[in-house]
Amino acid sequence: MSPQTDEVASSSKANSFKNQGRAKTSHAGSTRRNKGFTRAENSSQDSHSSDSSASQNVGVKYVNLGEEDQMEIHGYRRSIFWTTVTWFFIVITVGILRMVYHWFPEWFLNCTHTKCSLEAAEKVLLVEICQEKYRKIHIRTIIRQTALQALTIANQEELSTSNKNHNEDYVLEEFNKATEVLSLPLPNPDGTFHEVENMRLFTCKKLRYVWNERSKEFFKLKSLGPGIPTSSLHCPDAQQGLAGLSLIEQQKRRAVYGRNTIYVPVRPILELLMLEVINPFYIFQVVSILIWIAIWYYFYAAAIAVMSIAGIIITITQTRRNQRKLRNTVRGNDIITVCRGNGDYHTVGTEDLVPGDVIVIPAAGCVLHCDAVLLFGTCIVNESMLTGESVPVTKTPLPMRNDVFYNPREHARHTLFSGTRVVQTRFYDDEKVMAVVTSTGFLTAKGTLVSSIMYPPPADYKFERDSYKFIGFLASLASIGFIYSMVTKIMNGDTGLQVLLHSFDLITVCVPPALPAAMAAGIILAQRRLELRNIFCISPRAINVSGSINCVCFDKTGTLTEEGLDLWGVVPVARIANFLRVLSPVTKPCTLPGAVSAVTGSEMSQEDPKKELPYLLFKGMATCHSLTIIDGTLNGDPLDLKMFESTGWNLIEPSHDDTHKYDNLCPTVVTWTPNESERHSKVEVGIVRQFPFSSALQRMAVLCKEMGKDQMHFFCKGSPEMIQSLSLPETVPENYHELLESYTKQGFRVIALAHRLVESQSINKLQKVQREDLEHGLTFLGLVVLENRLKPDSAEVLAELASAAVRTIMVTGDNLLTAISVARDCEMVGENEEIVIVNCDETTLSEDKPRLTFVLAEKVSRQLTGSPTATRTNMSIAEDVILSMPDTGTHYGRYHLAITGKSWSVIQEHYSELIPNFVVKGTIFARMSPDQKQQLVVALQKTGYFVGMCGDGANDCGALKAAHAGIALTDSEASVASPFTSKEPSISCVPELIRQGRCALVTSFGIFNYMAIYALIQFFSVMILFEVGTNLSDFQFLYVDFFIICSLSAFFGQTQPYPGKLFKRPPLTSLLSPPPVGSLVIQALIILLIQLTSLFVTQQQDWFVPYLNITNGTLGTELSEYACSENYAVVGVSFSQYIFLALAYSKGKPYRKMFLTNYGFTASLALWTGFSLYLLIDPNEYLKELFELEMPPELSFRFVIIGFSILQVALCLLIEAFLVDRGLVAMMNSSCWLKMRPRQEMYLEVEQKLSTSRWPLVSNYDGDPPPEEHLSSVMNQFSAFRAKS
Repeated sequence: MSPQTDEVASSSKANSFKNQGRAKTSHAGSTRRNKGFTRAENSSQDSHSSDSSASQNVGVKYVNLGEEDQMEIHGYRRSIFWTTVTWFFIVITVGILRMVYHWFPEWFLNCTHTKCSLEAAEKVLLVEICQEKYRKIHIRTIIRQTALQALTIANQEELSTSNKNHNEDYVLEEFNKATEVLSLPLPNPDGTFHEVENMRLFTCKKLRYVWNERSKEFFKLKSLGPGIPTSSLHCPDAQQGLAGLSLIEQQKRRAVYGRNTIYVPVRPILELLMLEVINPFYIFQVVSILIWIAIWYYFYAAAIAVMSIAGIIITITQTRRNQRKLRNTVRGNDIITVCRGNGDYHTVGTEDLVPGDVIVIPAAGCVLHCDAVLLFGTCIVNESMLTGESVPVTKTPLPMRNDVFYNPREHARHTLFSGTRVVQTRFYDDEKVMAVVTSTGFLTAKGTLVSSIMYPPPADYKFERDSYKFIGFLASLASIGFIYSMVTKIMNGDTGLQVLLHSFDLITVCVPPALPAAMAAGIILAQRRLELRNIFCISPRAINVSGSINCVCFDKTGTLTEEGLDLWGVVPVARIANFLRVLSPVTKPCTLPGAVSAVTGSEMSQEDPKKELPYLLFKGMATCHSLTIIDGTLNGDPLDLKMFESTGWNLIEPSHDDTHKYDNLCPTVVTWTPNESERHSKVEVGIVRQFPFSSALQRMAVLCKEMGKDQMHFFCKGSPEMIQSLSLPETVPENYHELLESYTKQGFRVIALAHRLVESQSINKLQKVQREDLEHGLTFLGLVVLENRLKPDSAEVLAELASAAVRTIMVTGDNLLTAISVARDCEMVGENEEIVIVNCDETTLSEDKPRLTFVLAEKVSRQLTGSPTATRTNMSIAEDVILSMPDTGTHYGRYHLAITGKSWSVIQEHYSELIPNFVVKGTIFARMSPDQKQQLVVALQKTGYFVGMCGDGANDCGALKAAHAGIALTDSEASVASPFTSKEPSISCVPELIRQGRCALVTSFGIFNYMAIYALIQFFSVMILFEVGTNLSDFQFLYVDFFIICSLSAFFGQTQPYPGKLFKRPPLTSLLSPPPVGSLVIQALIILLIQLTSLFVTQQQDWFVPYLNITNGTLGTELSEYACSENYAVVGVSFSQYIFLALAYSKGKPYRKMFLTNYGFTASLALWTGFSLYLLIDPNEYLKELFELEMPPELSFRFVIIGFSILQVALCLLIEAFLVDRGLVAMMNSSCWLKMRPRQEMYLEVEQKLSTSRWPLVSNYDGDPPPEEHLSSVMNQFSAFRAKS
């Protein structure tokens, strides 16, 4: 198998905004989608694929079309003739050509193979377009196996890793003896399998791609389950041991899917050494060292060799450490019981599991090493290592439905994920808790996360791209110098190997070998500073990018607000004299029954008090939750915990004997003992079944039974909008909307409860009943009001970011009302700034698509209350209700859009041309799913923002990974997907990261400019001295390169960030912009002028004798003697240039502290300035001989050279401080410059366009929509604008 190589190269943007999202969030019961391999022209099987294929090349084949990892695929077959020719040239170039092919593997593939169909291919070329601008390739060898070969290989892998019992060997012997043709099961999209005799496959990013002979396509092996009915995953006979895969079936599936391991390879040291040594930079260094040795620069060659070897050792050590750390983090195995059918149960290692295995979850719990769907029983799972949520989660059996299709995200409450820990299991009687395996290895949730770490997308680092271009410029300059030097020497009659080698030395001078080490030093120092502030980084390259951030997205709960909730009170509903009334809030729910009785008095009905609505609300708060006792401590969702504790009830989990009085149904019992003054007796309620919370359904429910009663109670708890829709209209108070709005506008989190009675049923029926059969015709009980307080520093941090012109956005899964209130409380939206709510009306179609409507938030309260003096509020209670909008016309000035996840989906699918408008003006995004959060981040990046994302890691992993700088406020395993992790759960890490990033970015600019100007200084010096027949001596090179440059560049990055408020403008991000380019050009001209002037003045002295006259025309490169007056004149002024240009490029305020606070850097400046002055004025004989200095006979002339050095220092500092930092930077911001070279960021164009546009159009006070012709004109205007952009 040939080396599997990746390459990243720049390419133009592949898609426009029109092809951006268009991926609808799937819901239970939605039509399943097949997104396997397909041709671009046949990609109409779902809306996403058909839309995205519009921008694909016709006739090109793809794998994973429409998915995040979509790739082109091309087939190749080896050509014997071209392989022979290629290796012939490799041999005659002594392997140099093969090394070039290693850098460009696609060239090697095209030189040794010819394109062919995938059916005949021996290798495939996979082309991945990353971030629509990078081209990443993967070259993979196709493996052909018969069924017997695949089974033999799979068995050998097992035997090589562990000691197996004789069953496995027996099965393999049976395969070998089989007379019929062996076959392997390959999965179909519908969850079924078809048998094949031979298998063709390749592996890419740890995932297997298998050839489908029917469709003549490669498709990615996927998990068992997604897109198939949930009933297909169920095994009704599993409890009797009659379900599961036999040993033979398991062996066959293992041959297809591979072993259930997440293997992170740790490369051998020799392999890492070879990969590092053949890096283009180190090859350049090796060539440079050989040239230096050939021209007798032994000391400098040895110094650079030591530095290079040290750098290689550090890199290899760090790489091995990272690989070991990741492997140790994800490695793990265990033993588990598997059902084999026919009543057989086998204990096997978890690495032998395959999709379709039915496993038994032990009662004492275990760590999951696969993804599995729970079939029977209940599991309490700790998912903190995967999601960051420390709260145990209750997992319940998957409903068995033919019309509901399994989706791991939507059915997360029924899915056990790899890497999570099952704390305990529960089931009635002695039944087993069982699950069916759906994913193994890298197909699991944990495997996907590890794969994203091992194969990260290429980062968009503009600074690095510009640095490569500038290094190319230096190399071109060196080539010109080389050609000039060679031509000049040949014309002068100078020949020989030394002349050639010295000319080659110009290239090594102009491209400084120490540049990468100097750049890396600054980043490492920035990483250490972040760690001291409890911000840990796994991607050091992202530190510079964080300095460019100008937009930050924040999650709400746990990020801007406190993680926990405080119960503010309960708002019960009571039926008094046959009228529904909303009672006054009760701040202590434990007093709810008595308080209600005291308020209503005799007006209350004389029925059984336990049938009164307030009492049912009380009981619902005590039972409708997913709390459990672990190690004697009550655990669960913070909201459930606060709500339950406020009732004063007790939760017990009785032993097996105690559950018999609840018909063996109730693993959890809640009890309440009322006060003697109350009309109630002691209550014991057993929770029969839980229907866990679903973010898609926005609710949870329980079925419970009170001891001694025949009827059961069904309680449902969730978002007010959802509970209202499930309740009988006559049970909902008339002033419900006003009531809810009054609390949500204050930022409270509001939960509603509803209830219905259910007839008692048998155990089997209760376990099989579907929640949809119960969640209708409910009686509305009231509201639970919780307070989610802002974190103490949230408002202050957001104000600091706003003052630094960093845009802030809230993206949350919470209610839009609450999100808007929190945005105002934390001053993300100013007091006098407007909020425009974006709604969609799916009942009113315009051009066959839902119509978007807009409303100013402060007008909603007038419509709800009818009061002209009502205060500013947020929006309609029902987020999908269309509201009339105020004054028709334009909205000049500052306003913010508030968008829900539902509206965002409509915008992506039907109004993709307006996405830039919405992301530029959108500040509040609520009810957003994890996928939608990621889509928003990508949309912001496409408009030109450098985006940061700050979240708690639970639902933000995708957005954290997609952002330029993701900051996870969690220690979970999910945080490894984020470049940065803060150990302190506070958003104060965001300005600190930006501050450190800006400091690191300015440092990188400074180091790069300094190393570039250092190369130019040395290039000018060498070229000038070459003209007079001499050069710098070995120790002069060593003193400059090893002592001055290395020490100053090493200390350069130790300057701390400026401690004040963030500056309102981020630093430059392009090395090719006027300030850095202008600085280098002007400084280079001054340097050249000073050196030439110093040489000219020296040549005018009476005592001056030209070097070539002393040596009788022999070049210094041939004599290896360089001491002369010309050398002293040029080297003397260059010392100050090397030293003080480091000071000129060591920028201070507003991004870094003053250089004097960097004691190492200041000491180095002082040390080398003093030593250089000593060398120039009166060195001792040893130093004169060592440095080969020819001292001028007149002491006064030595001070003339020092005078030139002082002039150089003054000029370089003044030019950098005034002409560059003030003049060129101010020029870039001037109107004339912006007219000639307008900024390229799309969001600036959008802002400018919106500032004079009538968009968004709103209705008038009476609810009349804006004129249709206005709407059409605005849409046409923006369509033209988008086309132009």
